[in-house]
Order: sequence, then structure tokens, then C-alpha cells
Amino acid sequence: MDINWFPGHMAKSTREIEENLRISDCVVYVLDCRAVRSCFNPNFDAMIRVPIVYALNKADTCPVADTERWVSKLSKGGNLAVAVNGADSSCRKKLLSCIRSACSNVFERQKNRGLNLHARAIVVGVPNTGKSTIINTLVGRARLVTGDKAGITRAAKWTRVDSSLDILDTPGTLYPKITDRSVGENLAIIGSIKDEVLDAAELALALIFRLNAIDTNILCSRYGADITPDVTGLEKIASSRGFKARGGEYDIDRAAAAVIDDFRKGRLGKIALEGA
Repeated sequence: MDINWFPGHMAKSTREIEENLRISDCVVYVLDCRAVRSCFNPNFDAMIRVPIVYALNKADTCPVADTERWVSKLSKGGNLAVAVNGADSSCRKKLLSCIRSACSNVFERQKNRGLNLHARAIVVGVPNTGKSTIINTLVGRARLVTGDKAGITRAAKWTRVDSSLDILDTPGTLYPKITDRSVGENLAIIGSIKDEVLDAAELALALIFRLNAIDTNILCSRYGADITPDVTGLEKIASSRGFKARGGEYDIDRAAAAVIDDFRKGRLGKIALEGA
């Protein structure tokens, strides 16, 4: 299954991100803990020239050991990484500490010149990694619209965190051509690609294949049967849920949507789709 989704607003947002990076002092790069490697946008690599704070979001959905390995791997070269749950107020202190550490050189120069301390941080990431949720937590109130689907944020918005920090939310941005099939599937599984452009049954089979490679008990414990990455597996899910189509046949599409939703909502347990 070839997966690509790059609507016009993403091309525009890529240009806006590049422009705003020129006036930003650090980047908060939001990554979904369940698919960290797949969440990297190669277009950003050539643009970013300031320190990066990697926010490994949705940490409650992923095994701690997997997340810690990513934090260790990304915390180098002057960059910082921290595991957070964006909707949890406790992440505010951790993230602000990292952002201020990343901007320490900026603050030092301002202090030496007798200026008020002030920095700008830009938040980037692929769709549905929780950027707006993190910003709302940093600000301390709901300033930005959020949602558990791709494409909610459509325009960049600067927001005041406190007297020393402004932060810019940007639309979730992919890149024009995803050449690695597994990356495209991982992004689709975590909800970074609009569901309407996907074949739910094919995506569900890709997810089942990944989960069985991790532990066959993941699906068995949820649906009460061994679930194979084929139509028979989807029929077993439909049977366990009582999903019937007209004529009494199993509703495969509904079963596919159910297993994808169960993964995204954490009902299948803490799972990392790829390792560090």
C-alpha cells in the first residue's frame, strides 16, 4: 500500500516554517513515542539551524524502556530530548526547563547587553503528534484547537507563554513523497495521515502484522482468538465484536476500523512500532 498525503496547505506551511525558523531561538520537535523514527520530516533537516528540544509525546502509550532509549539517542549534539504526556500539566515544568536550557546562549547574550530576557521557540512535527495540546499545556489554558485526527491546525500562531518566552504552533507537516512503505504505514497507523485517503482494511492488516511481530498475545488477549494479518483475522475481530454486514456476513471494514482505533486509543496496551 503506497501512502502519501500532501495537500496544498502543507506546502504553504513548509514555507512558513522556514521563514519563522529564521527568527526562532530553538525548535520544539514533537514526535509520537510509538513511531519516533517515522515522525521525522526530512524537509526540516535542511531548515533547522538552532538547538532542538525533542518532545517525545504520548509517552503513556509506549513502554518506558523504548522511550528512554530514544531520549538517550536524541540527547546529543547540543540538543535535548524529553518524554512527555502533552495533556498532563506535569509536562509543563519539564518542557520549559528544556526550552530554557536550549535558549541559554540567547539569554546569556541578552543579559550581557542589559536586555530583558526573551526567546522564541517554534513547534514543528508531522500531523497528530499533539503539538497544539503541548502548547495549551505550556500556556496553561486552551488557546488552540486540538483533536485526535490529522489536519486540525491550518495556520501558524504565536502564543505568549510568559514574559520570557513566545511559542509558535505550526500545522502538522509531512513531505511530498514518502518513499519508505513502512514509514507511510506507521504514520497512517498513528493517525498522522488523513483516514479518508487510506484503505482501512489494508492498514489494519499492516498493523496486525506489526503487532504479531511484537507479541501475538496483544491481539489474542483483546479479541479472544489468534488474529492473523489476513481476511480471516479481520473476520475473527468482527466475530468478537458482533460486527455483521447486510446478509449476515462479517463486516470487515468495521473490524479494520476497530483494531486501528483500539491501537490509537491504547486499548491494546503500551506499544512501540519501531525501536531506537
